[in-house]
Amino acid sequence: MKSKSTIAATVFVFLFLFEFYGIVKGAIVPPPWSDPEKNPCATLPGGWQLLYWPPLDKCFKIFQLGYPCPETMELSPVGSSKRSYKTGVTAECRCPPGTALSAVTNQCHKLFEKGPCNYGEYYAPLSEERGHKKSDKRWGTCRASKECLQNMVYWPKDHKCYTLLTRGPCTKGNLIVLNSDGIGECRCESVGDLREHYYEQEESCYEHFTKGPCQEGDLFLPGAKCDCYESLPHYNSNDDQCYELGTTGPCPPGHIFVIPDNTTKQGISGKCQCKEGYILWNDGICYRLYTRGPCEYSEILINSTSCVENPCTRGSLYLPDQNTCYKIGSQGPCSLTQVVVFDFTARPSVDGISFKGMCGCSGVITNLDQQCTGAEFDNQHNTCESSPGMVEIEGSCYKLYTRGPCGSGQWLEPIKDSKKVAVKAKCECRPGYTSYEAEGDIQGCFAPSVGLARYLNGNSYDWFKFQFKKLMSPSN
Repeated sequence: MKSKSTIAATVFVFLFLFEFYGIVKGAIVPPPWSDPEKNPCATLPGGWQLLYWPPLDKCFKIFQLGYPCPETMELSPVGSSKRSYKTGVTAECRCPPGTALSAVTNQCHKLFEKGPCNYGEYYAPLSEERGHKKSDKRWGTCRASKECLQNMVYWPKDHKCYTLLTRGPCTKGNLIVLNSDGIGECRCESVGDLREHYYEQEESCYEHFTKGPCQEGDLFLPGAKCDCYESLPHYNSNDDQCYELGTTGPCPPGHIFVIPDNTTKQGISGKCQCKEGYILWNDGICYRLYTRGPCEYSEILINSTSCVENPCTRGSLYLPDQNTCYKIGSQGPCSLTQVVVFDFTARPSVDGISFKGMCGCSGVITNLDQQCTGAEFDNQHNTCESSPGMVEIEGSCYKLYTRGPCGSGQWLEPIKDSKKVAVKAKCECRPGYTSYEAEGDIQGCFAPSVGLARYLNGNSYDWFKFQFKKLMSPSN
């Protein structure tokens, strides 16, 4: 027999669920087209899925593509419930989500694809155009793709350039390529340029020398296989495993697994070192400067041995160059067009709260026309230099040990002891690849499989002749 406490608890739960159901039920707001006075179809079975179309005096399923609408449009509720009650109209033909109407073709076309545009152009929302007046219809227009550096492709959705055959803005298992329309596209297939990146077991594509689909300790290598070799710079002798360069890898917190700047060509291998802007503490962990780090509450970290009381009051930030605190939003030591702002390179969820300030724009950038000008702004927004494992080349930012602007089979390696300040990386053949020349200059690098095939093709006659003589020898 149940105890009184058990019965009481059961009753309490039942009453709670009943009350909760009543709250939820009462919170459901019927759609405007469920009003029979405005939508006669609402009285029919499943009427909440039907819309009345006055020109034909019939009911049609909501969001139905094509008839009674034009071929590329769908039957939708009107854009505003207020408008529907004023006019008595509950349905209209609109472009489906992800598409927009063209004033030229009078059809809906997919956004960020070629659509009705010329080669190299993409179809974009007209709302991006300056001075365009808002309307209930979603209009589109053709835009020219931005020019990118060699081996890079423009991605219209975020207006950025990405290195070809890298993941870029794509979902896992796809790489960015340039399609036949001259537009960036995320794709994976077992033919063409993607063949070497195709992983048959998952029917997905991955960038070489990344973790990809592999187990911990292996990398996705040319030949579409997961493995780890001691000869790779990604190899870590401490645990006999390989890690992707530019990641945390096998390192303690605050570190990054990279090839140190003082590494020679003969002894190239990944090592753990503090991220840019971090210092090594005596507990073996790297902490970001001007955060609390390993210090006591109300203290900040200023070097590898010292914690000091936070010198700034609430609402102000510390500028190391001036060794002074300035109020957020004040001009302080900044130029006329800038004010003191938070250090935008710090990530509170990873680094902790940063008390370091910097000079930034005096206003919020709300469109492409509003911008800060001057050398100070350019220096402030040069996130490439402040991002670990990144390098700037000809105004674009690339990740080290990726293809970047290099040729086929190459990747970016940091220049060792270079006196050139502007360029800090160069294109070199990836491990296991062999360089080839055209007109005296290195143009790219052959993959191991390509080099072997070319060798066999170039020596096929001699090889078969040798095998034939061997077979016909008296010893056999």
